[in-house]
Formats: sequence, structure tokens, C-alpha cells
Amino acid sequence: MKDNTFNLRIPGPTPIPSEVIKSSARQMINHRGKTYEEIQKRITGNLKYFFQTENDILLLTSSGMGGLEAAVVNFFSPGDKLVFFTCGEFGNRWAEIGKRYGADVVHVKFTPGKRVDKDTVYEILEKNDNVSGVFITHNETATGVINPIPQFSSIISNHKNKPLFLVDSISALGAVDLPADKLGIDVLVTASQKAWMAPPGIAMISVSRRAWNRQVNARMPKYYFDLSMYREFSIKNQTPATPAVGVLYGLDKSLEIMRKEGREEIFKKHTDLKDYIRGKIKSSKLQLFVTDDNASPTVTSIRIPIGIDFHQWIALLREKYKVVVVGGMGETKGKIIRIAHMGYVTKNDLDQTVTALIKSLEKLS
Repeated sequence: MKDNTFNLRIPGPTPIPSEVIKSSARQMINHRGKTYEEIQKRITGNLKYFFQTENDILLLTSSGMGGLEAAVVNFFSPGDKLVFFTCGEFGNRWAEIGKRYGADVVHVKFTPGKRVDKDTVYEILEKNDNVSGVFITHNETATGVINPIPQFSSIISNHKNKPLFLVDSISALGAVDLPADKLGIDVLVTASQKAWMAPPGIAMISVSRRAWNRQVNARMPKYYFDLSMYREFSIKNQTPATPAVGVLYGLDKSLEIMRKEGREEIFKKHTDLKDYIRGKIKSSKLQLFVTDDNASPTVTSIRIPIGIDFHQWIALLREKYKVVVVGGMGETKGKIIRIAHMGYVTKNDLDQTVTALIKSLEKLS
């Protein structure tokens, strides 16, 4: 049963089931012992089912941003040409990581609220011969846009320089169908506090054989995020440094719950929740920020009505109606609010949220 104090509708950390809370509160164990090794083995096995991959999956004790940094520094060298297609703040941050590590970054920005366009991807890659990596955010958390990753796979794989294909699916994987191996994704990143229904603290990253071959010659500096160490330790189901054991307890339990439900049912549930809340918003006086064909199954963004102070609106929602939402980020700050519906969420949670949105606006108008 959920905690009735607040209806937490932010895009991470997300609510977690009581069984996961209970599991996360267990006593600590030796992270070099057999019990821990069995936990990590179960976790990576279940993650392979949801990643739909036979590639290595590594567990990093960090936020999702740590996983994105690891994706940059492990496979490239300063001066490598890296192309980032972005449509919001989190994609922009990934591109910034590339710049800070000395890559020759080609940053192609799309208007917030719009998705990455496959024709533009084709045109940009045609103009750039010596591309080493292509980076795309699957689900832009800052705007509520989902990018059609399958549309880009053949464009990237057919590029004459055979660049690596790297995807940030931090706020989608586990809720949205993304078959990594089928789509030729070389590096795929997600994080525990999103659709996985677990506490924050673990980034999960899959690495293809092609990417490992590039990793041998990559010269960007790294130590804590050196994935070759994680790969070496993963052979015995350990991590090179002390992992967030309590978070992994929770993730182990949440994956058990998810595996029983089945990935197809989970994918369908999130599509249904997206359609449900968008339908409720459309029937009100509120306006959606993203069109139906661009809309994320895990995050819905709503335009802030003219004359409404979004700080005041968010505070009223929290204090009077016990609904917690967040505003926009970067270029959308002050323009939208965002409502998450990933992981442990029901239509009743969304009903309460929309009702609170409408009633609170009436008080502010």
C-alpha cells in the first residue's frame, strides 16, 4: 500500500512498493561474499530481460548522470567527433560532458517539445564522415518527449565510419519497449529511481562487443567510471568499489515484481497511462505541451496558463492537495509543469493529480 502523505508525481525518484521499501531496509552484508554475489547475478539477469540484450550489463553506484559520463569517457578519445541529437536539457547535459572531455562535439538541437527528426539525423551524419559516436536521448525527461530510436538504427549502422550508437534511456527503459540488441545499440544507460521502482543510487549500463573493442584504445581520463574494471569484477558478480547495497536490495525486489508482471504488460500499462492522463488533460482547460505523436509514456508536460506563477502553483499543489509535481528545465523553465507516470503508479494516482491541478488553478485564477 502506498504512503498516503503525498502523491509523488515527479520524474524521479518515483514511489516504490512496500515490498521494495522493506527489502531496502535489510541489514548490510559483505559485498565480497556469496550472498551479495547471488543478488548481483539475479539483478543483471533480470536487467538483460528488460534491456533485451545479451551484452554485458554493469552496475554503477551513481545517479544516471554518472552512467552518461561513463558512456562518454570509456569509448572515445579527446578530439573524436561525437554527434549529439538533443531536444531538451538532459540531452544538452550529455553533450556538455563530451565537450568537457575534449571531444569534437557536433551538437544538433531540436526545439523543446519536438522530437529528433530522422531526416536531420541522416543529413548531419552524411555531412560528417569521421563520426566516432552518435548520442540520442530516448526519453527527454525535461519536456516529456520520446524519440523514435528504431528510426535511427539503420541510418547509424550504415554510416561508413561505423560509429557507436549510444542511448540515454534513463527515464524510459523498464517502461518502454527498447530491444537493445535488435536495434544495434552499443551503449545503453538507465537508472534505478525511474521506471524500475527502486531507490536512487544505481546506474545500469549495457555495453556491446563493438563498444568493448573501442574501449581498449579510448584515451579519455577515467578511474571510478572505468568500465573495464566493472567488467572484470562482474565476472564474479561484484563491483570494483563498494556498491550501494541497500539500493541493490530494493532493485532486486522490484525486478522480481516486474519480471512476474512481464515486460509486454508493463509496456502496455505505461502506454495506457499516457493515453489516460492526456485524455483527462484534453477534457480540461489545460493545454498539453507535446503532441500525441511525440508524447512520452512516462512523463507528461502541461503548459502553464498565462498569468499563473508556477512557483505558487506547485507550492499550492503540494501544501493543500498533497500532489508533488515539478516545473520545466532549461528552455522550458517557467513554461511547463511535468507529471510522471512511470513504475509504481495507478490511474487513481493520475485522477487525484488532475483533480488537484484543476482545483488549484481555480483558487489561483
